[in-house]
Amino acid sequence: MSESTMKMKNQPSQSHWWWLDDNTTVRRSAWLQSTLTELNEKTKAMLKLIEGDADSFAQRAEMFYKKRPELVSMVEDFYRKHRLLAERFDQVRPESGIRLLTPSASLKHSQPEKLVSFDDDRGYDSYSESCDVEESVKSEIDDPEHEEEVQSVDANEVMKLTSETERLGEEKKTHKEHIKQKDDILDEVMKLREEIELLRKENEAHKDKLKQKETISNEVVKKLREEIEQLKKVNNAQKDGLNQKDTICNDVMKLRDEIKQLEKENEAQKNELKQKGTINNEVMKLREETDELKKGNETLKLELKHKDDISNELMKLKEEIERLEKENEAQKAELKEKDTICNEVVKLREENEAQRDELKQKDTICNEVMKLREELERHKKENEAKKRESFREYTICDEVMMLMEERESFREENRTQKNDLKLKDKEKIEVIRQLSSTIDMLKQENVKMRSFIAKESAKKWKTPFEFNKLIETFSGKLLKGIPRNKPSIVAL
Repeated sequence: MSESTMKMKNQPSQSHWWWLDDNTTVRRSAWLQSTLTELNEKTKAMLKLIEGDADSFAQRAEMFYKKRPELVSMVEDFYRKHRLLAERFDQVRPESGIRLLTPSASLKHSQPEKLVSFDDDRGYDSYSESCDVEESVKSEIDDPEHEEEVQSVDANEVMKLTSETERLGEEKKTHKEHIKQKDDILDEVMKLREEIELLRKENEAHKDKLKQKETISNEVVKKLREEIEQLKKVNNAQKDGLNQKDTICNDVMKLRDEIKQLEKENEAQKNELKQKGTINNEVMKLREETDELKKGNETLKLELKHKDDISNELMKLKEEIERLEKENEAQKAELKEKDTICNEVVKLREENEAQRDELKQKDTICNEVMKLREELERHKKENEAKKRESFREYTICDEVMMLMEERESFREENRTQKNDLKLKDKEKIEVIRQLSSTIDMLKQENVKMRSFIAKESAKKWKTPFEFNKLIETFSGKLLKGIPRNKPSIVAL
């Protein structure tokens, strides 16, 4: 690609310069020679400006935008020189030449009017130019060489001059329109470049935000994993505690069954004693019973005091149990079972107050009560620990829910950003496609212009005015390559 572009760059320079290096041996005046050399220098400068190339379409557009005022000034100079040559050629001619050109004599009167109209379009000072023309006419009339050149001009050249002046006026208007279109296109290109830079900055900012969010989400995921592991450990500990409680409840149920069996055995023994006991035995038993009752009364008094203390403690335990039931709704079933056990124990104690043989059972009940007290204290501690753990779990759950909601919001934001980026990428692709199509069209027009110049180079130019005709056709082809309608550019 680089070799082909270098060849294409070198080709125009060889095809453009052949008519500038054409040194004809025509005898010219000093003024004409100076104007022609000045025109040659300006055409070389214009060709250098046009032949400049860049890497991208945006750089080419910017380069053309910067060089546009210089090109416009050069076109103005070409028009002035061409008009000055035409006016001097028309005004300096002697009457003998006019008599020879009788078929085209009427064109002499229409020529200044058309030139004045072109001058009004461009806004130049006609008075100063007419003064220059009159001075140049005086100098050229005295020049015999110029008189010889004027006499050699035929009627066909005069017709060509008039047609060229008319064509120049029309092409000048088209040049203005094309220049305006180029200005609009360049403004749009500059706006597109600014918007692309802004989008690049926004994309970089979005990338930084996404990286920050990814780091935050990774940290949150690590914290959640650690908290999940801690919760698993706590759940395992709670499962172990519940298993222990299940074993304790099973033991209590077994004790209740044993108490019922003992009650049945006592009733059976009482029935047997009633049947087998005789009066003597009954008397002895009564005496012994009286002694035992005395002793039992004393012991019962002591036990009653002890039972009162136990009942007070039981009442306190009931209050604490009720409070624990209110606080720990999750453990209502277990506490209700324990309350029923305590009530049954109290009932058994009330039923066995009048029975002597049930003192042992009462001792066992007291031991059970002590165990229950210990269990209640242990349950209190466990409940307090569970309260703390549940409070921590609630706080952890709330934090986890907040983090999950933030994660979902981040995901939604990422989805929206990805969708926006996809839409922007599609719009960028559409703009790039349109720009590439315009670049291809400009390349095709450039190839056409080069082929046109190569064809025109094969011809021989007879008059100096055809030199300006080549320049005008060249600039017209260059400007016609650009479409008049603005390309539809999607706003990014």
